[in-house]
Amino acid sequence: MTTLAMPPDEFAATLPKHVVSAAVLLADRAGRILMLHQAHAYPGHPAWWQLPGGLADHGERPSETAVRETREETGIALPAALPLLVVDHRVPADDWPPVIDFCFDAGPAGDGVAVVLSAEHDEFAWRAPEQWRPYLQPEQRPWFAAVLRARADGAARYLQNGR
Repeated sequence: MTTLAMPPDEFAATLPKHVVSAAVLLADRAGRILMLHQAHAYPGHPAWWQLPGGLADHGERPSETAVRETREETGIALPAALPLLVVDHRVPADDWPPVIDFCFDAGPAGDGVAVVLSAEHDEFAWRAPEQWRPYLQPEQRPWFAAVLRARADGAARYLQNGR
């Protein structure tokens, strides 16, 4: 019989802490992708265009985070089960802890879907994938390309630092 050298709660306190985030790729029937522009910059990067999504609440599964964040940021309700496109492990940077970032495929939006922005964003747009490239920060481009490839071939990707 093996005994632990320390109580489980003390051992758990020594484990690395990660932030979990989740986003969705939502396209309309014409294949244009919805992105939101941040109203305020986050520490470590300027305000930029991004897919709907955000940080997980404590104990929340990544798919639940993606659905909740999309509803909060756009007013769009999504089904609970979404196919996984990408998992990205990002090392600590700019005073952020390591991040495990998930992206799910929300499929096509219904005709006439209305976007109601939260205070987190000041603008939204639907653009064809190739039209988004000039709006993305350089570090976003490989990640976005991987998300699009995963959607096109139906094979989820594992990335490290967006690549």
